Amino acid sequence: MIRKFLKLSLLSIFISPILIAQELTSDITGSVSSANGAVSGAQVEITYEPTNTVVTRVTDASGRYSAGGLRPGGPYTIKVSAAGLAADQVTTSLVVGETSRLSFVLSSASSVDDVVVTAQRVSSDDGLGFSSTIDAQTIQETPSITRDIKDLIKLNPLVSLDDAEDDYASISIGGAHPRSNDIKVDGVSFNDDFGLNDNGYPSQRSPINLDSIEQMSVKVAPASVEYSNFRGGIIEFVTKGGTNEFEGSVGYYDRGDQFYGDKIEGKKYTFDKEDTAQSFTLGGPIIKDKAFFYVTYEETTVTNPVLYGPAGSGAANEQAITLAQVDNIRQITINKYGWDPLGVASTTESNQENTSLRVDYILNENHRLTYNYKSTEGDRLRASGSNSSFYFESASYFKGEKTDTSSILLVSDWSDNLVSEIYYSNKSTDTSQESPAGQNVPNFYIDDAYGMRVYLGADIYRSANELATETDFLKAKLTYYTGNHKITAGYENTTWDIYNLFVVAQDGEWEFDSLADYEAGVASSFGANNAKSGNVDDAAAIFDYGLTSLYVMDEYTFSDRLSLSAGIRYDEYDSDDAPALNQDFLATYGFANGGIDGTSLLNVRLGMDLVIDDMSDINITYGTYSSKLPTVWISNAYTNDGVRVSAYNSNYAPAGCDPLTSAGAGIPACVQQAIADAPLTSSKIDFVAPSFDWPDSKILNITYERDLPYDMDLSVTYLKSKQEEALYKVIDTGYPLNGDTPTVPTETAPDGRPIYDMQGRRTYKAGLYNDCCGEREVISATLNKAFRDGDTVVSISYTGQDNTELSGMTSSTSNSNFGKTGAIDFNNRRAMTSIYETEHRLLATLRSKHYFFGTDKPTTFTLIFERKSGLPAYPTFDTFTGSTRDYKTKAFGYDYNLNDDSSSLLYIPTRSDPIVCYTYKCTDEGSADALAREEAVLNLLYNVFGLEGKAGEIADRGSMRFPWQSSLDFKITQILPGFRDDDEVVITLGIENLLNLLDDDKGVVRYGYYSGRIPVIDLRIVDGSKYDYSRNAFRYSFDDPYNMSLSATQSVWRAQLGFKYNF
Repeated sequence: MIRKFLKLSLLSIFISPILIAQELTSDITGSVSSANGAVSGAQVEITYEPTNTVVTRVTDASGRYSAGGLRPGGPYTIKVSAAGLAADQVTTSLVVGETSRLSFVLSSASSVDDVVVTAQRVSSDDGLGFSSTIDAQTIQETPSITRDIKDLIKLNPLVSLDDAEDDYASISIGGAHPRSNDIKVDGVSFNDDFGLNDNGYPSQRSPINLDSIEQMSVKVAPASVEYSNFRGGIIEFVTKGGTNEFEGSVGYYDRGDQFYGDKIEGKKYTFDKEDTAQSFTLGGPIIKDKAFFYVTYEETTVTNPVLYGPAGSGAANEQAITLAQVDNIRQITINKYGWDPLGVASTTESNQENTSLRVDYILNENHRLTYNYKSTEGDRLRASGSNSSFYFESASYFKGEKTDTSSILLVSDWSDNLVSEIYYSNKSTDTSQESPAGQNVPNFYIDDAYGMRVYLGADIYRSANELATETDFLKAKLTYYTGNHKITAGYENTTWDIYNLFVVAQDGEWEFDSLADYEAGVASSFGANNAKSGNVDDAAAIFDYGLTSLYVMDEYTFSDRLSLSAGIRYDEYDSDDAPALNQDFLATYGFANGGIDGTSLLNVRLGMDLVIDDMSDINITYGTYSSKLPTVWISNAYTNDGVRVSAYNSNYAPAGCDPLTSAGAGIPACVQQAIADAPLTSSKIDFVAPSFDWPDSKILNITYERDLPYDMDLSVTYLKSKQEEALYKVIDTGYPLNGDTPTVPTETAPDGRPIYDMQGRRTYKAGLYNDCCGEREVISATLNKAFRDGDTVVSISYTGQDNTELSGMTSSTSNSNFGKTGAIDFNNRRAMTSIYETEHRLLATLRSKHYFFGTDKPTTFTLIFERKSGLPAYPTFDTFTGSTRDYKTKAFGYDYNLNDDSSSLLYIPTRSDPIVCYTYKCTDEGSADALAREEAVLNLLYNVFGLEGKAGEIADRGSMRFPWQSSLDFKITQILPGFRDDDEVVITLGIENLLNLLDDDKGVVRYGYYSGRIPVIDLRIVDGSKYDYSRNAFRYSFDDPYNMSLSATQSVWRAQLGFKYNF
């Protein structure tokens, strides 16, 4: 394989220590001229002031100079001198991965008399793509009462958060999939690589101590070929490093329930909540001007109330079931089944520790070394619930995560024109998920207990769930400056090692139709999976796969006003490991149940940055980008091969085996025997399709910036993206394949959509394919205005999105990814409105600095207002059924595990529609009841949902919207004197949702189901020709048409009081 050959070659070539990362450094380039033209031989001295590190360059015959591999941040002082000319200098800061262009026009020394003249300069930051950057001071002044990096990221106008639930948010950039972003910390991809966390973090909460951040930038479509493996954007953090002075901080932050509002729309709420954080930082010299260290530590403890609870529990969303009824079910379970389901979960708890260490070592003037270590460790109790479903505490789960990263970077200046960077990093993450009742308890589900669906015992997806991943990254890069060209060439190798134990319902899942059946011990259905050997550890998937990349890029500076770039990058994904070969699958379908192997992409990048005049600049980038896919989508093929794990099937059970009447702790022995004897295709099987190619995106980004009169500036950016998508398709449809691709069924429903002929129950065969195409079109404009010599700045931005996609791929498992997002034909999806689209977003910020206590002790006020349109919504059929005989009439022919998400898009009837009836099985049409039902249904669809224009058609995904949301956040930051001259005390008070503090009817946050689907009508097809619309979807009420939930903790005002001592 190419990656192994090149990796071994590079290890033998580079005798320096093996070191770090992707775009981790910054560049400065420019020219020096005078009235007589270019100045050759001028000395350019570049000093990083915090460590007194100096890099010196001499201009060439054309007056140009360049310096690469520089540490991001600052301040930097660039001093230029030349014989016979007045020296000049400028102070600036550098952004990671960007080239700062600074050109100087020097005056004759004879024209000045002992006066330092500031020369004319042409300056621009060439990021070649829309980006935004904030520094440590802005971070300190930004409202973030959760101390979460998402509150910094959302300052970029293209970013939208789905953060209705407390301490949980998905981050979408430009409307792209939230898990397609790449979060980098000091060059290390600090992501949830496996793909289980919607926030994209490798932890439950923010993985970075805000006090450790020197700089954060968000990049949407960078032209640099060093960026790859993303779709939404790159989120880069550079952490602070030590300087020649010892400095540090100690901080304490509290936002417990004493800092919470207690009223929403006139109703009183009580919160039992603890939320505290302690932070410590310390940095300084190890050897002055030579070696430096910086260490940080943060500990956070959070408890939150559960959003749903029985009547009388005081939960934000009280359910129909009562506390007494819950206790009755608990006692039945203890007495009848011999284990305790643990009652009501009233709070969830989260604990996390973040630790980091950075060491910078200046080996000599030409070689610089950086070492980084970071650790984040935490756990969280997660509880579920909805208006129609009650979950006992045993059905919640503890999720624990621990991530450790180490990286080392060597930057070497071999000459003024040649710079090398070598980078190595290692990241390991261990994740566990288990029930508070332990892992050896069954899962019970009562379909109707006091009008609720009730869940008890270990969640079927946590009965056997353990994950360990390790990621190794090696990079070698050369940058060569010649004339007006900056040529970059590099090699990268990433290897992901995976251990994944995941068995659904490993201890058994019993379903009971009613509470009476539960008391009697008579289940209506049973399911279980396990290793055929009976040892659950044998079910673990153990494999690795890799990405090898080669790239070259030329950045050509045509003049001080025009720069062009062109680059090419080759990415190859491969693995020497394959899933266990399932011979029965091969014989049935004609191809093997394969994994990831031998897929590659060639990425091309083009960029232009033009300084139009002294007031305006335009930047254009176009490129192809390989997408980031959660590893779990690939891992599914190695986990669910049908060889090591199988599902229970009564056809293979010994005589007399009846698990329906033997529910208890653990699966009966006869069930395990049936699992061991089952054929290799009698289970869920996932695979990566032989035709699968790694998907890519084609992205155009145009950004125009202009300085305006009256201390204003304007930025407008346009983004257009066309993207292939990875998605799942099922092949056990009852219809033949075309190669490895399923064909469309010939049997159809009354509105023409296909009806499949699946026969199994949780035994579907799902493959990962790629299809074309979804599109994103985004326009954003930002206007900034400065007052009071820059002490007050107002910023207003608007962003509009028009995005389509085939599948939202919202989950980790193949069945959820197949069925969570609405479709007409789930195997042959067509592009519809993306579920991640925020159609309109208005963002306004105000920062105002005042000096009540002296010029060095400022008081800063910050306001952030956001108003955005709701996420897309759409009506669907309720297709939930576990009976195979009902698949065609109640689930469009899909397997039980594929129909339970009820995301089949709803047909919108016309008046007196010939394919719709309104009485049970169409038996009493024309009656008063039928006419009343028709009127009620059409009133909902036409007048409430506004879908009369779709009458006679199937509703589109995104045909409706959840309500708009508004938020207003405030923060005051006060600097006061410390005990010593250079010490300071920082007192912060942040308030989120200030609207609720002003008026408890404002700032209310309600949210619908995250994929947007609203099951409205219970599906029933009568005689193959008519839909029966006589029954609502389960627990659906016309009185709550959007089926929304209240986020109480997000709807009240909440504050954080912080104290930090800087020394």
